[in-house]
Amino acid sequence: MDAIVGSIISPIVESLLVPVKKHLGFLVSSTKYVKDMNKKMDQLQVTRKNVQDEKNKADAHTEVVPAHAEPWLQEVENLNERRNSIEATGCFNVKKRYTVGKQAYGILQEIKVIEEDKSEIVFTHEKICLAEVRSTPIGSSTSAPVPMGTQNNFKSRVSVFNDALQALQSNNESQKMIALCGMAGVGKTTMMEQLKKAVEDSGTFDWVVKVVIGENNDPKSLQQAIAQYIGERLDETPVDARADRLRKIFEAKSQQGQKKNLVIMDDIWKEVDLIDVGLSPLPNGFKLLFTSRFEDVCNKMGVRIDSIFRVRVLSDTEATTLFFTTVGPCPSDGDDDKLQRTGEDIVKKCGGLPIAIVTIAKTLSGNIDEAWEKALWRLERDDLKDLESITNRIFEMSYENLKEDEDKAIFLLSGLFQDDFNIRIEDFLRYGWGLSFFKDDKTLATARSHMKICDKNLIRANLLTESDENGCVKMHDLVRAFVLSNFSKVKQASINISVERLAENSYERILLKCAGMSGFPSSINYTNLSLLILIDGYELSKFPEDMAKIMKNLEVVSYENMGIPVLPKTFEHSTKLRTLCLRSCSLTGDISSLGSLCNLETLSLVDCNIRRLPSAIGKLKKLMLLDLTGCVDLYIDEGVLQDLKDSLEELYMRALKECSELKECNIRDLFKDTEELRLQVKYMMHLQDVSLDQKFSQLRSLHISKCEELAYLFTVDVATGLKQLERLIISECPVLESLIGGNSGVGVVTLKKLNFMCLEGLPKMVSLCDNVIKLPEMMELRLDGLPNFTSIYPDNNTTSPMQSLFNKEDVTLKLEKLDISNMENLKQIWPPQKSTSEKDEVSALLRQVRVRGCDRLKNLFPRNPLPLLNQLEGFEVKRCGSIEVLFNIDFESVCGMGKHSSSSRLRKIEVKELRKLKELWRFEGVNESHTLVNSFRDVQIIHIESCANFNDIFTPTTTNFDLGALTSYYSSTNSGEALEERERKKKMIESDQEINEVDDYIPDVTYPSYLLHTCHHLQHLQLWNDERVGKVVFEMDSPTSSRRQLATIQPPLLLLPYLQTIHLIGLKEIRHVWKCNWNTFLIRHHSPLRFPFQNLTDILVVSSYGKIFIQLKECVYF
Repeated sequence: MDAIVGSIISPIVESLLVPVKKHLGFLVSSTKYVKDMNKKMDQLQVTRKNVQDEKNKADAHTEVVPAHAEPWLQEVENLNERRNSIEATGCFNVKKRYTVGKQAYGILQEIKVIEEDKSEIVFTHEKICLAEVRSTPIGSSTSAPVPMGTQNNFKSRVSVFNDALQALQSNNESQKMIALCGMAGVGKTTMMEQLKKAVEDSGTFDWVVKVVIGENNDPKSLQQAIAQYIGERLDETPVDARADRLRKIFEAKSQQGQKKNLVIMDDIWKEVDLIDVGLSPLPNGFKLLFTSRFEDVCNKMGVRIDSIFRVRVLSDTEATTLFFTTVGPCPSDGDDDKLQRTGEDIVKKCGGLPIAIVTIAKTLSGNIDEAWEKALWRLERDDLKDLESITNRIFEMSYENLKEDEDKAIFLLSGLFQDDFNIRIEDFLRYGWGLSFFKDDKTLATARSHMKICDKNLIRANLLTESDENGCVKMHDLVRAFVLSNFSKVKQASINISVERLAENSYERILLKCAGMSGFPSSINYTNLSLLILIDGYELSKFPEDMAKIMKNLEVVSYENMGIPVLPKTFEHSTKLRTLCLRSCSLTGDISSLGSLCNLETLSLVDCNIRRLPSAIGKLKKLMLLDLTGCVDLYIDEGVLQDLKDSLEELYMRALKECSELKECNIRDLFKDTEELRLQVKYMMHLQDVSLDQKFSQLRSLHISKCEELAYLFTVDVATGLKQLERLIISECPVLESLIGGNSGVGVVTLKKLNFMCLEGLPKMVSLCDNVIKLPEMMELRLDGLPNFTSIYPDNNTTSPMQSLFNKEDVTLKLEKLDISNMENLKQIWPPQKSTSEKDEVSALLRQVRVRGCDRLKNLFPRNPLPLLNQLEGFEVKRCGSIEVLFNIDFESVCGMGKHSSSSRLRKIEVKELRKLKELWRFEGVNESHTLVNSFRDVQIIHIESCANFNDIFTPTTTNFDLGALTSYYSSTNSGEALEERERKKKMIESDQEINEVDDYIPDVTYPSYLLHTCHHLQHLQLWNDERVGKVVFEMDSPTSSRRQLATIQPPLLLLPYLQTIHLIGLKEIRHVWKCNWNTFLIRHHSPLRFPFQNLTDILVVSSYGKIFIQLKECVYF
């Protein structure tokens, strides 16, 4: 009987004890659970970093991101925050110990689930369809105003933009085709881009396609461009068959009108037959947007008169505002009024054309008075009437203002490329090298540095424009027309010149679009040709037999998207050829013939699918650059790289499957004189055993990425032998622990010439070097994705464990730029209690600091940061959620420093998404408000965005700041936390509670008058969605509080006399821009030059409810 009862009761008791044991385990095994949780969570964080990196790369390369990736990353982040919130507990607090054990156990179970979910995240590297509109992120607003370019903020543009946007969003079937029309350079494409962004942000269309037409309206090319944009292939050859296919594709995407499609055709010169292309008849939900100079062309294509929106030139007032906004403050030793009149006269000659206004303004920006007068004289000299002549004269002046011959040469070369073409800057370098543009440069690396400067100069002159595509620039069609028509001394013809016209002249440079050609045009005179660029020759297979002889002067040849299985024999006798660039050409045959190009210096075979690099390539004894990017299945014949070792400077390769030279670790013998080496060696198993001995003594630049087995890069002996190394980049090496390993007894490692170092994506890295490392010439340091470091420089005064990048004895005396990103465990950069008396051996010359994505970082600068400000010019901080104050200063220590209290070069402060930030600066030891702080008196720009708890730049109230140089202030937030904090302070004041820290708070007033005196030279004020702004922006005659005395500053008579622009956008509480007793404030006897706000010309108020009182040159209010 007992056995029967026992057999029944035992399972019951056991089942009842299960939850008891579990809960006892929370108590007893609390420490173990916490330890296991931290270990698993740290491992999960490494996985999260890898997934985040893959996602970032996919975004950067417009590849499809798995749908589970973003939620998974957020889930890991939330779990990590919960882990960090668990507080440590002692042995005797039973309740807390039980709670901690239970929390840790729960997180461990969630980690298991998350690890299993990770298997569903697979990055396929599939390209995103450019036309597909991604859904608006949850929580984002589609009602916010669309930011338009400078010229589009004007009243004349706002109405056109709104009308065109309404037509696009309308369901009216009569408005299926819309057109923006206007003369060249008036801003049609700019407005089109803003309309495109507006409909994408609002989700009006599911698919948005954009193609540039220009002078060439070949239907086949247009079909191909549209197909590529939507990620489809057109395998059919006949035009009508391709049109039918394209039409069916759009019908399928339409889904009987449930999905909406927009096709944008930019810069139409001639009528395009939409039926031939496949864009007519239009399915439901389908719209077309054209931009064109010619209204009649749009009419012929079917656009109704009421659907044509005319973009006109700017009014005189708008043009003047655009000019002076672009030109900025100018150094003038003479009469400011005279310079103003000269500028206005120049603007009148520009005819209201934005591109002309911006170009001449950028040319004159920062120039002397005489340059303005000369520009006006040149515009008036020939009494030019038509705008084409005026713009050409302006482009000519801008061109002549270029100081470097390289800038002028690259600008002229840019004219070869079609309108809106993304021109690769690297192509400029390689073409320019072949054409001897960089005569004074002995190496490609030096020429590349000069090319970057050239690019910036041309963009600054508005002769080139920046592109959305990384590493590319564009040229406006008016500028391009100026190049092609005005520089006969450089005889060059572009793709839009007919072959018949090419036959009439002897050109030196030709870019020919070969779409639809089966044979190479033989009627062209190639005798003097030095550069030949062929693109899109998918069907081109026939070349003239005597082409080698007639092209004997060729120096640069470039083929792109050419369907040629073998290279033409042209190259076999091209003794002058210095640059050969082949990109996306199907070279399935042997390329040994290239070995006869005895003077070839740069060879690019990017994405050409070659399977073998033959030994004949080793005969190119002058080859300096070899680019094999995208040749993933490449076999390199034995000895090729060794034969090139005496001349090769740059080698670009991807992971190689069969390369005996590298696999056998003969790399040390390959590049005896190599100055730049880039290796991506995923499949190499023994790179860490390679001895990079003294034969790399000439190495200047080294870039290592994706070395999966690399534990450390150099031995100590090798590192000390790198006497010429200037640049070092190491990225995405998952097991790399240290830069230098293998202690050989050498106490100090010195990299004498290293001036740039970038370390990114190194999850296992724990140190630079076990030895002391000296970097006496280090000027720029970039760190990204180093999770094991909690500090950059060591803290010798703390007992808490801190993993620092540098050791105590390490030296970086000349560091000027510091860039830190995504270091998730970083808590500090410098020790928080850095002594002001000790000599700063690490950051005395620091000029720029940039920190992003370091959520645990609490101290951006040490407690007494003023020694860093001696040379610091600007810093940028984003997404660092633990920072409460930027400058935390012990004022008593500062006073003891003498010169440091006022020696500062800081010009710009930019912060974004610092959710805990309350103050820019905090002074301890200051008890009297008459104390004047002038350490920040040279700050010119303050930009604060999405910092919900930030008060204002004038806190703390116990201190007076000299912000006399401040010219631009931007503040923006969209969080309700700031409004709640403001209401809390207001209620405390209303209830007569004593609030020391906000005793100067004036209800509903953002900037009382006594604060405005501290920023006397303010020129631009922008407040966007800032919930800290009350009903009144400026209180003109507010009294100074009893505690804030401005005894040390003599207040100027006028308030903000230099203020030019005020932008107030999305301010919910605002009722008055300024408020005062106007009878006492407006002193009629004052001359205009003594009037407050006397330079204010532009107020923009959007989605606000305020009153404006002043006579303005330009005011937009809606």
